[in-house]
Amino acid sequence: MSLIKKKTSGCSPMCKSLKWTVTVLFFLVSVAALVGVYQTHVLLSSDGARMSMQFGTTSGSLAIMAFVAAVTCWMKQMVSCMTSCEVCS
Repeated sequence: MSLIKKKTSGCSPMCKSLKWTVTVLFFLVSVAALVGVYQTHVLLSSDGARMSMQFGTTSGSLAIMAFVAAVTCWMKQMVSCMTSCEVCS
């Protein structure tokens, strides 16, 4: 009966480590996108003492869209880490 594949519960260790590596990378991308949102919306004066907010620019809008896309991908990957995949089942 060695020809019959036994069904295992969960993913293999290699699959789990790959999933968590991708999750950490998506988290780092999300943090970088958040820093980009901050840098495009908060402007410092030349002496560094005063801050001003700037809204409505193209770069600011693109930074917000990049942040939303990065967080969405990160959350979907987190859900993928918590469930078993079709390949390992």
